[in-house]
This record gives sequence, structure tokens and C-alpha cells, in this order.
Amino acid sequence: MTGRVVAASLGALGLVTGVAAAVVTEALDAWGYSGYAAMPLDVEIAIFYAVMGVLVTWQKPGNLVGWALVTIAAWDGVMALATALVGAFDSPDQPIVLFLEAIQHAGWSPPIWAIATLLPLIYPDGRLPSPRWWWAVGLASFGILAYLVGGTLSEGVHGSKYTVHNPAAVPELQGFATFLTDAAVVILVASSVIALLSLAMRWRRATGVQARRLSLLLWVLLYGGAQAVVREFVPMPLVLHHILEVLASALIPGAVAIAVTRDRLYDLDLAVRRAIVAVVVTASLIACYLGLYAVSSFVIPIDSAFEAGIIGAAIFPIALLLTRWVRQVAWGRRVDIVEAVTALGQRMRDRIEVSEVPAAVCEEIVNSLHLRFARLELEINDGVRTLAEVRKCVDDEAEPVTFDLRHRGVVVGRLLVAPPEGRTHLDEMLTQALASLADQVAPVVAALRLDEELLRSREQLVTAREEERLRLSRDLHDDVGPTLAGIRLQLDAVRAKLPDDTPAIELMDRAVSAIHDALGIVRRVAYRLRPPELETLGLVGALRELAVFLSAPTLKVETHLPDDVSALSQTIEVAAYRIVAEALTNVVKHAKATSASVRLSINGEGVVLEIKDDGVGLPADAGSRGMGLKFMAQRAQEIAGQFSCRTTEHGTLVRAVLPLRNRV
Repeated sequence: MTGRVVAASLGALGLVTGVAAAVVTEALDAWGYSGYAAMPLDVEIAIFYAVMGVLVTWQKPGNLVGWALVTIAAWDGVMALATALVGAFDSPDQPIVLFLEAIQHAGWSPPIWAIATLLPLIYPDGRLPSPRWWWAVGLASFGILAYLVGGTLSEGVHGSKYTVHNPAAVPELQGFATFLTDAAVVILVASSVIALLSLAMRWRRATGVQARRLSLLLWVLLYGGAQAVVREFVPMPLVLHHILEVLASALIPGAVAIAVTRDRLYDLDLAVRRAIVAVVVTASLIACYLGLYAVSSFVIPIDSAFEAGIIGAAIFPIALLLTRWVRQVAWGRRVDIVEAVTALGQRMRDRIEVSEVPAAVCEEIVNSLHLRFARLELEINDGVRTLAEVRKCVDDEAEPVTFDLRHRGVVVGRLLVAPPEGRTHLDEMLTQALASLADQVAPVVAALRLDEELLRSREQLVTAREEERLRLSRDLHDDVGPTLAGIRLQLDAVRAKLPDDTPAIELMDRAVSAIHDALGIVRRVAYRLRPPELETLGLVGALRELAVFLSAPTLKVETHLPDDVSALSQTIEVAAYRIVAEALTNVVKHAKATSASVRLSINGEGVVLEIKDDGVGLPADAGSRGMGLKFMAQRAQEIAGQFSCRTTEHGTLVRAVLPLRNRV
């Protein structure tokens, strides 16, 4: 807490002295004197650096960036106030005037040079790139100290309503002072280049949001160096000279402010970040207005309030554009929640199949909100199942953010998203947008959950049905069939012992014939319950035998089957066999084909069945007229599979995708 208080005190000192310097200069009407030429720059540094430094140190007391900002602000504010007060007295010979002139004559330099040399070395986390860079800190510190000593000993004047000479100058040491100052300038320029290179090196190694934070300050410092060179060697109006200088210094806390608001540097809360944006926008508007006003007044002299109003009206559209641009830069791209929800609703209406809705939701969220990925999960009794996932890029820098999907007070699923590329978080606007979208998606996911539960119930019924059929088939085959066969043999034995003219002979023959018919019925019922070939030959053998059985001189049926299908459950085997049998039966009856093929494969999709023929194709009303297609589709859908049948250039293709195992 003590550190925060000290930092806040330094920031307050810079803020108060900066404002006081501006007030004193305005009261003296001294803006035009040469001694006050740097006053706009000093006031701007004292005020803006103080505000940003206090915000940083209050949230991160151990971060040296905040301490550097408040120290620079306090030092510069005191020097600015000393400069302003030099001309506030009646005589240049008063002790207070000489004291103020002595401390401000060279005291203005350390904060300016610290901005160019030390601040880039520790931005943004307050640490050097590595301990090996301490020599750069020592070099810059030596240069600042040498410039301070040289400036203190050198002769100079402060121009205001009277001229004040530097009372600390030593005439005998002017040569040494000049040499020290010139050498210090060389050292400090070199230190500035070194600091810029260190920032560039960290930027090249950084990725994502960290790279963007560094790039902001890097570009600002590059502009600062460029404008310093231009001002040194290119003649220009004094007002433009000051505008470039003030802008170069103001952009540094501006870059920190953008990193704070848009990228959550230093984890400041929303109210503080909104206040920063408001200050940045206001300062930008004021700077824009004053700068353009000054330039306009330089070109066209302004002598009346009316002319000033005309200039202000002309500047107003530029100010609006500047406000919009500054807000967008500070906050990043804004999200229109209504637009995003409307687009999502439109895509959901355009999707006919319910199964396609999750993918449409994820695609719309990723595209409209510029997220890295989105995943929609369904909450079921056995855990969580992924409905759809859309990934824009592979980046593990940020943890996914989860939004619960609630419908009638029950969590039916989850929406997981990753922040936009280059960010490690979701800002408040994106969070609100996604929360609104989650509310829109929740009923759809609830419907999918209900559909999932119905499908599971149907799968359980199908499994129970197949198990019951298998039991009945075995009972008929193992119990009823042998019993009827035994009865028939007994009747045949009894009949053989009766005389031929016995009246009961005819009754015995009728009984034997009836038992024979009953055995046929039992065999047919047992076959319909479960093909016995599946029990004796397995799925692969049963399909091969079926292909051989249906082949004829005019129709050749080929099979392409894997050797191992042990991963399939009995329910899946029965469904696959029935679909193939029905498809080949349709080929024999309706296709007028000369060849057909059965292909079964197991891959990531599941069990893929393809039955092709080179026949005449499907009639236009095949789906509504025939029961075979409905039968095959029902077989696939009962176990959560997919079915399709279409006419190709060479005939008909029946395709079914079945799960590897029924989910029970």
C-alpha cells in the first residue's frame, strides 16, 4: 500500500505542477516567449504521463513502467512550473528567479531522454529483456547524467519579458561543458537506437497479443525518431514544429492506453478502461482542434470569434471521424449484437436438417465475431458429446471460455469459444454478444437433446428387439423345430405299422403334412427374426453367400468386404445384412442391371455400405411408391445411421453409414 501511495503522490505532483505551469503561462501571456517554447510539451508530459503512471502503479505496484511514468511526470511538471515562474516576478535579479532558472536550465532534459532510452527497455512488464541489457541502462543513465551536468555548467538564457542568464554557468568551463553536452547527445542518441532495437527484437520473438502490445510502442517511437530528424533538418513553421513534438510524446501514453483498453494490459477493470478511453478521445479532440486551429490561423489570420467559429465548423467533421477512429483503435472492433443474432437466426432458418444447425451456429459465431474457434457441446446423461466444432486457427495461447446453454432452468449444453487471434481474453462487448447468442442457441440445443434422448430410446428398443428376436429364433430353431420334426417321425413310424386299409391312414397323412407345413413356417419365421447365415457364417460370409445366391447368368454380383468385422455389434450386423439384402433384391427385381457390387468398409465415419449397379436407375416417384427404400432408411435411422439412394451416370448407388456400435 505504501508503494501505491508514493506513486500516487508522484503522479499528483506531476498533474498539479503541469496544470499550474499552464495556468501561470496563460496568466502571464507568455506562450510566445522563447523561454516558454517547450511549455506545451512539458505540460502534456506532466499531465498524461501522471494519469497513466498512477493507473499502472495502482494495479501493478511492482511494475517499473508505472514508476517510470509517474517519475517522469513529476520531474517534468516541477521543471515546467519552474520555467513558468521565472517570468512571474518583476526583476530578473531576485534570488527566487535565479534559483528557478538554475534548476530548470538543464533539469528539463532527464525526463525527455528517459522516455527515449529507458522506457522502451522495460516496456511492458517492467523488466529488461534479459540481465545482459543492464549495460544499456548504464549507458543511458551515464548519458543523461552527463547531459544534466553539461547543461548545468553551460551558459544560457531564459527569454520572457526580461532575459535571465543561467546563474550556475561557469565561464571557465564552457569548453568542457560544451564537450560534455555534445558527447552526451551522441551517447543518448545511441542509447535511443539501442532501446528501439531491443523493443524490435522482443517484438519479433513475441506472438499474439504480446506482439501487438510491443508493436504499438515500437511504431510510436519510430515516429518520434522520424519527426525529430525532420524537425532538425527540414524548415517548417514553428506551430507545426510544436505539433509534431507534442504528438510524438503524447502517443507514448496513448500506446499504453490502447494496450490497457484493447488488450487488458495490467488487468485494469472496466470502469478504469472506459475512463481511459474517454480521456484519450477528449485529448485527441482537443489536440486535433487546437492543432488544426493553429495551422489554419497561421495560413489565414483569425481576428474575430466569427472567423474562429467558421474554422471550428470546418474542423467538426474531422473531429467526428477522429472520435470514431480513436474509439475503434482503443477498444478494437465492436460487435453488433443484433446483427450477429439476426445472421445466426437466418442461417438456422435456412437449415432444413436439424443435425446441420450446430455446425451453422459455430460457423456464424467464428465468422461474425472473428473468434479462433467455437465448439457446441450437448449435455447428456452419460457425459458430454460434441455436436460441432469450427476452428479458424490452431493457437493454444488462450484458454477457451465456456457459456452454459440453459433452457427452462436446465443446462442442456455448452458453448466454448476462444478469443480472437492475438488476444488472450474476451472483452465485455464480446462476452455480452456471446451470452445473447447462447440464449438464442439454447432452445435449439434443447431440441437436439430431446432428439438425442428419443434416438437413444429407439436404439434401446431396437437392441431389445434384436435380442428378443435372436432368442425367439434360437427357441424356434432349437426347441420348436426339433419337437415338430420328432413328432413327424413318430407319426411316420406309427403309420408304417398300420395296415393300408386302416381308416386312420388318411388322418395320419394329413397330420404329417400339417407338421411338415408347420416346420416350413417355423423356418421362415426364424429366418425373418434373424438370418441363420449370420449365426453360422458371420456378416462377411453371409453377404458373400447372399451375393452368390442372387447372381445369375444375366447378373454378376461382386463383393468387396473386409476380413475382420468383430468390432460390430449384433444389431449393426443385422441392419447391414438387411439393407444389403433389400438393395440387391431391388436390383434383381427392378434395375435390369448386368452387374452389381457390394462394398463394406470401416473407417472414421463408421460402417460404410455401398451397393452399386449399372441398371436403369430410380424412377422419379421411387421414394413415395416403394417400401424397400423406406425399409432400408428405417433400418439405418433406428441405430443412428444415415441412408441415401440416388441415381448416378452408371446406374444406382445405395449408401448407408452405420455406427460401429449402437450406443446403449
